[in-house]
Amino acid sequence: MNKLTRKEISLLLTLALVQFTHILDAMILMPLAPNLKKTICSDSRHFGFLVASYGFSAFVSAICSTFWADKFDRKKVMVFLYTGFLIGTGACACAQTYSFFIGARIFTGFFGGVAGAIILSIVGDVIPLERRARGMGILMAGFSLASIVGVPMGIVLAENFNWHVAFYMICGIGVPVYLMIIFTIPSITIHLQNKNEQKKNLYRVVFSNRNQVRALLFSLSVVIAHFGIIPYISDYLVNNMKFDLKTQVVFMYVIGGMLTVVAAPLIGKLADRHGRYKVLIVLNAFAIIPIFLISHFNSHSFWAMIGTASMFFIFSGGRMVPSSTMVTSAIEPEHRGGFMGLNSAVQQLGVASTTIIGGLIIKNDHGILYNYGTVGWITIGFTFLVFLTGYGLKAVK
Repeated sequence: MNKLTRKEISLLLTLALVQFTHILDAMILMPLAPNLKKTICSDSRHFGFLVASYGFSAFVSAICSTFWADKFDRKKVMVFLYTGFLIGTGACACAQTYSFFIGARIFTGFFGGVAGAIILSIVGDVIPLERRARGMGILMAGFSLASIVGVPMGIVLAENFNWHVAFYMICGIGVPVYLMIIFTIPSITIHLQNKNEQKKNLYRVVFSNRNQVRALLFSLSVVIAHFGIIPYISDYLVNNMKFDLKTQVVFMYVIGGMLTVVAAPLIGKLADRHGRYKVLIVLNAFAIIPIFLISHFNSHSFWAMIGTASMFFIFSGGRMVPSSTMVTSAIEPEHRGGFMGLNSAVQQLGVASTTIIGGLIIKNDHGILYNYGTVGWITIGFTFLVFLTGYGLKAVK
């Protein structure tokens, strides 16, 4: 049976909405960069630290989760993490100083950062391997939904009111999602059935297995190859290319997001049918083009910007569907939660470090950003690593 069942679709839609709120919270700072730098951040360096604080906190949280993630019902873990996430996002909305904002982002990252690992673990536990990429396609649509609805709305709210309202908006969306977690996600305990495997040390299991080490390196390569240029896209387009934040940049996110909402499930079907790695290498090769064009963009043509950004959303973002399926399938259910927590830690450390390095490389001169092209070349370098680290990665279950 290759089609997703109704129960699987219902579960995936709930998880996609959870993913939507988490991605929205992580992404919302990036398009708000010009607004935040006028109020609470003084320059790109401080903004980079603000973005990275979430990632470093999520890294610590994910490392901690490797010791307990597989010891409890996945649903109970999700409810606990989402509760902390909503509290932290509410604190971000109330922040009045840079230091308090940093603290609130650290708190939010501690809960929100590891939730993605639990979401992927649930998909790996519940959705059979033969249709798992389809499930990932629906799940990744939550990322695109954040681009279509959340990010543009956050920009509009920040421009017409203030940036605090964007975080209040996330809390408002998060409350009904919280209720959906409680009422639509079933108890998931399949990973608790093998007591002997539960007693094994996760790190010994992972680092004694070449395939699982390769999966971690592959995941790190993919996430840096995608997020390397993202934190400074809006800032670059607004300050260097003089595009309007409220209209033109918002439209870019809407169009790109709409395309990927359609593309992600299709990519999932193709990956299940033709092979995850085969689909990945095609997307990865085409992703190099928009990464280069965006980081070296020198055209004032609105439609050239839309076309380039759309290619980035489809090809670069599309890589997340087959790559997430490959990583999730590289570990047995008994250790999947802890492994995905470790994977999340590796990803968060990679994103946070890349953001910090990008902030140090990029120079500001009266608002104009320089050296963004260098960040683009680094991102392209990691794109080539995706080919190498993904080759030969095996699915276990």
